[in-house]
Amino acid sequence: MKFFLGALLWMLSGIHSLKAQPPVISTTPEQNHDLFEWVTITFQEVLHSDSAIHNVQKAIEGRTSLKLNPVRKRVQFSLENLRKYPFLHLEMCREPPVLKLAEKFAWRDFFNSGGTLFLDACSGSNPVISQWKQWGEQIFANSGWVPLNSSHTLSFSFYLLEKKMRYARGGNPVSVLENDGRFIIILNQSTAWNWNSFVASEVSPLLNEFPLELHLRFYVNLLMYLQTGNYKSDQLHLPTILLRRR
Repeated sequence: MKFFLGALLWMLSGIHSLKAQPPVISTTPEQNHDLFEWVTITFQEVLHSDSAIHNVQKAIEGRTSLKLNPVRKRVQFSLENLRKYPFLHLEMCREPPVLKLAEKFAWRDFFNSGGTLFLDACSGSNPVISQWKQWGEQIFANSGWVPLNSSHTLSFSFYLLEKKMRYARGGNPVSVLENDGRFIIILNQSTAWNWNSFVASEVSPLLNEFPLELHLRFYVNLLMYLQTGNYKSDQLHLPTILLRRR
């Protein structure tokens, strides 16, 4: 009997000590999934080291509440990498590889799961843009490219809702390929508009001169679109945008 009472008291004291323990609070800093990652995928065997994009980060976070990872990542193309990232940036510096059946279905899975690909003009010459357009059209049958103009969705400035993008006389060099009412591939054919030129510029959180201000708004719109998904059917879109803008 004494043994039973002693064991019972020991168990109760153990339960009390467990309840009295303070909760474990993680001291991990801000998680990477809270930041938008700009990931450049490449077919090249040799990868350049990741580069910092602090100036772009400050410009975007100074005008919006978007959080951008200050490091531009580069990853090697593989079917596994298509499952890791919701957004991929690819520079059209070489002819597209032959789209094998397994790769075609992998890209389809990437897009069907909400992924978006940004085909960007190469920092050098761009003689292969037409081949990349054909490459994109091969993934989904009956798909086609639509030019981006001042009335297009990505032409609206999300952090200045009453404004529309105003382009120069040459228009906008960006086209989009849609599937099931959603942009899956965005193609830029101008080196003046490419990501490398934008990152290398002296972009500021303050109002920039034209066309740099235009480029900033385009990339802000792109990031907003990528983070809100299909905003046309998202009932939280407008309140979310209003909370984000400053």
